[in-house]
Amino acid sequence: MNELQRQAYLSALGIENYAPRWLLPSAPVSIACVMPAFDIPVVDPVATIAPSVTTAIDSRIESNNSASELLTAIVDIEEPKKAPLAINAASILQQLEEKKAPVVQPFSLSVYRPQAGFLIVDTRNTALALPTELLLNNLLRAHLKASQFTLAEETLRWPMIENRFVSRTEDDARNELQTWLAVENELRPIQTLWLMGDNAARYWLESGSDWSAVCWTIQSINDLPLQALILPSLNQLLQNPAQKSKLWACLP
Repeated sequence: MNELQRQAYLSALGIENYAPRWLLPSAPVSIACVMPAFDIPVVDPVATIAPSVTTAIDSRIESNNSASELLTAIVDIEEPKKAPLAINAASILQQLEEKKAPVVQPFSLSVYRPQAGFLIVDTRNTALALPTELLLNNLLRAHLKASQFTLAEETLRWPMIENRFVSRTEDDARNELQTWLAVENELRPIQTLWLMGDNAARYWLESGSDWSAVCWTIQSINDLPLQALILPSLNQLLQNPAQKSKLWACLP
């Protein structure tokens, strides 16, 4: 098919790179795409000079044949307009690629519901293999004092639906996770919300905001009637125990 049409289909399906692996029995034989040829008219610089200008040059040359006079006459001539450039399919495809938003790699979050109306979302990093649940248990025991709580981890993966034809930009992640939180608030109203770490805070704050700049503060959730306490992840707290003093200072 036409190369521009093929690239438009692949872009709409979210496919960045495509290479055929085999030929279907009933498929026609592939042929090279022949792009239309555009004839660029050859512009004669001399022909584009106005008659009055050429007459002035001839009169100068006749009166004085010196090289300096001839050079001055040529410099005074207005430069001819450039011919339009031919349409290049490769440049069009390159512009389409440059306009694509960067792809966000899949990630997962840990979700805890220690009490009714209390939701904690933490950025997961299983490669570190740190005792995050033990730390959270100690934090909640000190924060909630004598109150009873339960500590059961749920894993929230993004994207929630594995579909390679769906785009995976930051806006896609923000829309999907904000929808999840809105549904969660409808089913189980949230009074206290902790967002811990980069991935746990980035996609619920305003687009383009830096979560680390608002860490240790209470922020409004974008497009939702909720407020959240922005904190470092449990992994970060374990790696930097000195930050626990800031944690106790910002807790209500």
